[in-house]
This record gives sequence, C-alpha cells and structure tokens, in this order.
Amino acid sequence: MPREERRELIAGAARTKGHVWVADLVRELGVSRMTIHRDLQHLDAQGRIRRIRSGATSTA
Repeated sequence: MPREERRELIAGAARTKGHVWVADLVRELGVSRMTIHRDLQHLDAQGRIRRIRSGATSTA
C-alpha cells in the first residue's frame, strides 16, 4: 500500500473512531511498528492527528 494511502486510512480511522492504537494499525495494515510511528509523526506534524502514548487521537 502506498504511504499516502496508508496515512489517509490512519487519519480517517482516527476521525471515525476518535482514536487509533499502534498495535491495531500494525495488525490491520500489515506494516511494522516503526512504519506506523513514522506515519503518526507525519500526520501529527500536519495537525491531522494528535499523538498519544501507543496511538493517536483525532484533532477534529
């Protein structure tokens, strides 16, 4: 899955559910924890999510 598509899915899941957990994203997307951490850092820097311990919450 392309990086931008994965990041859109993560941001969308955070908006829909209110929060996402790293372990769930690793399992659902089939990528490493480090990949998820990098994606969350990128989305947080854009202001699309807010990082929390072990996951992220929606900013909306």
